[in-house]
Amino acid sequence: MKGSYHRPTYAEIDLGKLSNNIMIAKASSKSDIIAMVKADAYGHGACMISLHAYKFSQVKHFAVATMTEGLELKDHFNSNNIEDVNIYVLGYITDMYIKEAIESGLVLTIFDDDFAKKVSDIAKSIGLKVKVALKVDTGMSRLGFSPDMLLSDFLVKYPNIDVAHVLSHLATSGSDIDFVNKQTKLFNIFIERNSAHNFTTSFLNSSGITNYENTWDFTRPGIAMYGYESTNMLAGIEQVMSIKSIVVHSKVVKKGESVSYGRTFIADKDMVIGIVPIGYADGYPTSLSNKGFMFIDGIKCPIIGVVCMDMTMIDLTDIEGIKVGRSVEVMGDNITANMLASLADTISYEILTGISYRIPRVYINERH
Repeated sequence: MKGSYHRPTYAEIDLGKLSNNIMIAKASSKSDIIAMVKADAYGHGACMISLHAYKFSQVKHFAVATMTEGLELKDHFNSNNIEDVNIYVLGYITDMYIKEAIESGLVLTIFDDDFAKKVSDIAKSIGLKVKVALKVDTGMSRLGFSPDMLLSDFLVKYPNIDVAHVLSHLATSGSDIDFVNKQTKLFNIFIERNSAHNFTTSFLNSSGITNYENTWDFTRPGIAMYGYESTNMLAGIEQVMSIKSIVVHSKVVKKGESVSYGRTFIADKDMVIGIVPIGYADGYPTSLSNKGFMFIDGIKCPIIGVVCMDMTMIDLTDIEGIKVGRSVEVMGDNITANMLASLADTISYEILTGISYRIPRVYINERH
């Protein structure tokens, strides 16, 4: 498995755990889902994740952030002779690419009148009436129309648009219940006001699925699919990705000697250190310098010195036996993305999505 790659550092993606997490998300939602696979499926590999979800979890709706992500996913499905999927592009598309996006069959998300006019005019110029998703801003104050809008007026203004799906997004799904209730009320008012029109709906994200009853057609699980959820209350989900490497070199550092750039670490005793080939160019944050840790055979090995672009030094003093070549757990059961995020003063989303292309993804437990 590792031998086909040029680095000993790799991310192992457990597709069996992905299937488990999707099953739990669906059961908690009591509905179908729109699988969030933006940002390369939160670093897990959007094409492989989506294909597996389609084949083994009957997922046919996927959401990405950019047109490029959408086209790559569309091409991957097409190359596998799969056409019965909907791919929603949730973000902005540059004017010059709107025509291509429409013709590709991506479901664009309309969030203001300016974009709506451009999409409708371009659709008219090529003789199409295009199905879109409509974003309603119920309190996120990001993209979206006012909940007061009337779809009948909107559709008269933009006759080449067909609103097939309506969505909004929770701002505090894991914390402020009162604000969630306010957003829910606004979204339901919009749906009721426009009930004469036929469209599907989605509202709840991962922590929303966990903490609230879903009364809409779909949910949009994101990080929960990959084994994390901000309130840590979605029982049974498992982290899909682990990162593994090896010790490629070890040496003795004498008391008083320094390690790495800036001499931020000075040994207070004689010690053995190991070099692990992962660094900030791989998405391993410099903020873990002198406070993060890795594991060898379940033994914690603190990071010493500044994390470099391609290498990180760890303390091997407590590791017995041969050190070079030993397997290293960079992220996994002993050190999760949540733990890394806490040490790096960030969030698990940033840890996962920051893992760079230089780290090969190795997929296991795929059913055929």
